[in-house]
Order: sequence, then C-alpha cells, then structure tokens
Amino acid sequence: MKIYRDLFLIKRGCSVLKRAEVVRYFRNLLVITVIFLLCVSTIYSQNDVGNIHGTLTDKKSNKPIANHPVTLNIHKAGDVTQQETTTDKDGNYRFENLALDIETHYTVSTNYNGREHIEKDLVLSSFVPNIAIDIEIGEVTDDPSQIQIKSFTILIGSTPETLAKEGFVVVNEFLNVENLNTSPFQIVRDGETVGFNFDLPKTHKGFHPHPRAPKSLKLSSTGSHIVLTDPLPHGSTLIVYEYLYPVNSAEFDLSRRMPFHTDQIAILIQDGINLNPHSKHFNTPEYEAINGVVYKAYSAAQKGKFSAGKIVDLKLGIPKPESNMGQMAFIAIAAALAGGFLVAAIFMLRRAQRTSKESDEAQPTTTDAGWLRKLSDADLEHARTARLEFITLLDEAQEKQDISERVYNRLRKEQTERLTEILDQRKERGLDN
Repeated sequence: MKIYRDLFLIKRGCSVLKRAEVVRYFRNLLVITVIFLLCVSTIYSQNDVGNIHGTLTDKKSNKPIANHPVTLNIHKAGDVTQQETTTDKDGNYRFENLALDIETHYTVSTNYNGREHIEKDLVLSSFVPNIAIDIEIGEVTDDPSQIQIKSFTILIGSTPETLAKEGFVVVNEFLNVENLNTSPFQIVRDGETVGFNFDLPKTHKGFHPHPRAPKSLKLSSTGSHIVLTDPLPHGSTLIVYEYLYPVNSAEFDLSRRMPFHTDQIAILIQDGINLNPHSKHFNTPEYEAINGVVYKAYSAAQKGKFSAGKIVDLKLGIPKPESNMGQMAFIAIAAALAGGFLVAAIFMLRRAQRTSKESDEAQPTTTDAGWLRKLSDADLEHARTARLEFITLLDEAQEKQDISERVYNRLRKEQTERLTEILDQRKERGLDN
C-alpha cells in the first residue's frame, strides 16, 4: 500500500509541476502580447496620416515640369473634397496629412496641353502610408498596327460656276480613324513629327480643312499629304477636309497607298456629274440623299481587306454613252433632283429651242416606253420623285418669270406626260395599288 501511495504522490507532484510551467508560459506570452500592442499603438499614433507624392516629367524633352498644378480628389462616403498643389523646380509635388483609411480613395490628376493625366483609386493604410505616383507627360506610341481607318469616304460634288468653268470639281474626304492604344500615336514622316498622315492625289489644289476636323490638321510641308501635328489620341477621331480636282486632266485618278489598315472605302458622286469608278472593287451604286442633294453611292465589296501599304485603285472615268434617249432624260431629271436644276433646264431648253419655230401648242412628244420597263423598282421611284421635283421647279421658275410662258407650257406638258408614263408603269407593277 505504501508503494502505491508513493507512486500516487509522485504522479500528482508531476502534474502540479506541469501546470505551473503552463501557467508561467501563458503569463509570459500575455506580457509579450501587451507590450507588442502598446508598441503598435504607439507607432500608429505617431503615423496616423500619410502622403501621396511624385514627379511630373516631360517625356519628349526628358525634363521635369516645374510650377505646374496637380489636383488631389478625396473620395469618402460619396463625398468628394479637393486639394491642389504646384510642382517645385524639380517637378516634384506632395500631398501630406492624408487619412489612413481603407474606405477613403484618392485620385491624382493634372492637365497638360489639353490632355488630362489621371491616377485613380489610391488607398492609404497603416501598412502603406505613403504612395509615389510619377506622371510622365507626352508618352506616345509609334506602333502603326494600333491605328485603323474604320471608314474612308470620298464625296465628289459640283463647284461654284467660276471654278466649274475652269474644269474643277470639289472633293470632300472623310476619315474615321481609331487609335486602339491607350497612349497617343506619333511618328516622323519626311522630317515632320506627326500624329497622323494620309496621301492626297497628285493634281489636287486648294486644300482646306473642315471646321469639324481637329485643329492641328494641315497640309504637309511637301504638299503631298495631310498631317495632324498633334499626337493622335486614344479612341476615334474624325478627319474631314476638301480640295479641288481638275476634271479636264487626262485621268481622274484619286488612287493612293493606304498608310494604315482600312476597313471600308466608299465613293459618293453627285448626280449630274458624269463619273463612275473603274475599279471592280465597287458595287453597283445606290442613290442617297444628303442635305437635299442626291448622290450615287459606290461602296467597296471587300470590307476589311485594304491592308497597310496597299495601293487602292480609285480611278474614275466617264461612263460609256447610252444610246437610249429615255436614259438620258432620266439622268437630266436626276440632276435636277440633285440640285443641278440649271443643268437639267439647259438640257430641256435645248430640246425646246429646236422646236421653237413650231406653234405655241406643244406637239405630242414621242418617248421610248421600253426604257421604263428596264428600270428597277428603286430607280422607277427615283424617276417619279425627280419628275415631281422638276415640275415643282418649273412652276417656281414660271412664278418668278425666269422662263417664258411658251417654254414653261411646253416643258410642263412634256414632264406631266413623262410622269404619267412612270405612274402607269408603277401601277402595272402593282406598286401604287
């Protein structure tokens, strides 16, 4: 029994000893934890604010930008407050005493040469109390694969009478250009630093930027192409300009090399201007009305296949003459609808003059009714609209006494007869039921 009692006391003594060691261990750990928390509290109390700082640098000159404003927006719980500072002589800026709060977001921004540079969603905390934001101004890319011409449209229209006598037409060109890179695009061409360049036809004259075009659009120093002197910004840019082109030259050639990948090309020719594309790239024309003027619109059949460096055939010429007089009459009336009333009137007046020695009562005019049957429904509708428009113009000219009563009666009767033929043809096709 004594042996068992001794063993029990020894075992109990060991357990008490272990408990004492555990208690002593946890007491020491508690002391260390309290000391650590006190130290962290002291550190946090000394650094409960942070700062955002950085440098503004001009990448083009590789020099700091001094005395330039920098703005800090402070976003917290839906409210926005603002601070502003100015860079020192070395281009450095600094915002201090900023709250270390994960629910507070900071935005640093500056505006330079009309372009905003911004850094968003900056957060300060006890772990990251200071943030350096260096802003590099003028950073550009020269990667041409990032530039795409989404559409290139050529619009050919009539000119004022003085220029028309000299044999010119007005050409407007529209370029919808997209920079896919987030940085502005800029390259060097012919010794000029440019943001965009595009060739012009060799015999162009009188280049003039459109008011809607970028302000930096101009003719290059060589006069062979247009340029943007400013870098091309990210996103879409519409470039519009016009020039004169001589129609009495040996060839009406607007062909040129595409400097960038081009998705679509279209040519619009004002009705009454006797030109059409030679290239098989372009589909059969459709008629489009723009600001009351009708154009023949030719669009390229192969979309997205005009790669950079490719020369696109943009030659135009006079179409082969048609022997059908009905087609000639249709062209004349379409010209009137296109705003070329004078052209159509001269066409009709010459016919009237050939019969001016006849009696005042107009003789019945013979027409080729077969040409109407050859027209598509859309062309027949254009013809009907054109006849109505021409009759209206005749009525207005007669009211203003711009034409004689005899000529007016003759033309009015002829146009009414032609309109009746068109309406009969429409009814025959079931278009006016």
